[in-house]
Amino acid sequence: MSKTVEFLFDFGSPNAYLSHRVVPAIEARTGGRFVYTPVLLGGIFKLTNNQSPIVAFANVKNKLDYEMLETRRFVARHRL
Repeated sequence: MSKTVEFLFDFGSPNAYLSHRVVPAIEARTGGRFVYTPVLLGGIFKLTNNQSPIVAFANVKNKLDYEMLETRRFVARHRL
């Protein structure tokens, strides 16, 4: 059975870019295959009456600092 993952991404998303950078290693390790599907997150947020995390959590103390910490951890772990 073939393992396929649909990877939904927005060209403007830094998280999508970083995730994309580790896709080849995941494919090599698992034998799976990623199929890339571009989306517009802003449009999805609008259609679902939702907000981007940067807007939704703007008033949460230390949220941005913690997100930056998680990004640094991801980059270090995957040697990006």
